[in-house]
Amino acid sequence: MADDIKCMTDSRVKAMEIIKQKMVELKNQNESLVSENATLKDKLQTVSKSHDDLIVENENLSKRIKDLEESTSTVQDDLLSRVNILKEDLHDADRRADNSERQVVFLLKKVQEQDDMITKYMNDYKGTGQFIDDSMNELLDI
Repeated sequence: MADDIKCMTDSRVKAMEIIKQKMVELKNQNESLVSENATLKDKLQTVSKSHDDLIVENENLSKRIKDLEESTSTVQDDLLSRVNILKEDLHDADRRADNSERQVVFLLKKVQEQDDMITKYMNDYKGTGQFIDDSMNELLDI
């Protein structure tokens, strides 16, 4: 019977140790949760302040949008006037481009005539090597 009592006492002592360990673990968990709760409260305050700041910013942006909408018609009228001026300038530029194109075509014809004359001269010139030597000498004299 003494052995039974000793066994029961040992079991109770072991149970008490396990309970103490569990209590320490629970206490540590509780402290951790309290710390995490404080961190979350800080984050909540930060988010709340950000939210309030965003509300104020939204109100300011709404006022700005209203001001911009009021000034839009004036800007549109000004832009329409500028577009009309640009259209006139573009029309003038198109006319000048057409004239320039005709001048370019004329000049290209002249260049082609000169090229044809040079080709004919080269074909008529006796001794191609002599032509090159003479041309080089002429360039060096210039």
